[in-house]
Amino acid sequence: MIQEDARFVRSRAALIAAVVELLDEGRDAAQLSITDIVGRAGVSRPTFYKHFDDTAALIREAALQRLQSTFDRIPSVGDDPSWPTFVRGTLRALLRELDADAPFYRAALESSFGLLTGDVIAYLATRLLESSPLGPVIRRRPGPDTPRDRAEFLAAGAMWHVTRWLFADAKTTAKADAAAEVTAAMGNAPGSPAAARASTDELVERLSSLLLASSGATAAELDALRAEHVRS
Repeated sequence: MIQEDARFVRSRAALIAAVVELLDEGRDAAQLSITDIVGRAGVSRPTFYKHFDDTAALIREAALQRLQSTFDRIPSVGDDPSWPTFVRGTLRALLRELDADAPFYRAALESSFGLLTGDVIAYLATRLLESSPLGPVIRRRPGPDTPRDRAEFLAAGAMWHVTRWLFADAKTTAKADAAAEVTAAMGNAPGSPAAARASTDELVERLSSLLLASSGATAAELDALRAEHVRS
């Protein structure tokens, strides 16, 4: 029984590793077949079905594991963080991880948008409530909605911007490649008219501004948080 369990764990891990490798290589999740995956994992097709119903279920599991690993690597911002510490410690770290593995996360979002998006929203909402200067602001606002509801609303808006940013990279790259081909065919100097995607730091600053403006903080609180951000 122990040996059988060990084989089960190994084969599941091999399938997850295989789909991560394939998506990291830029494979289209919609075109990815079970044959492709089991071939890369070195397991049989029946073994695949012992673990997952279909490729979408496997991609969801791989994305959640990788995302959890990302969350675990983001450093704690301490018990009483400043706004710059929160923004740069949480948002910048998360965005850099997503950016480094952009092909994988784009494919995972296309395959299982709701699950992966929901996990990021839940994580950001928890950090906003428990590890940021906006936590007390969010909690004190009156209304029938709960602080968790308000934090998730803010986090969902941030996630929408992050998702658009991730996919803008693919669109910009495709436009740049097409422009380069046309330019080469015309014999002109290389160059691309495609607009560059915002950098990680630019998006961090944008999210910081939007979260502050939408948090419900008073004008005095906003001024203090923004001044703290500028000083740092």
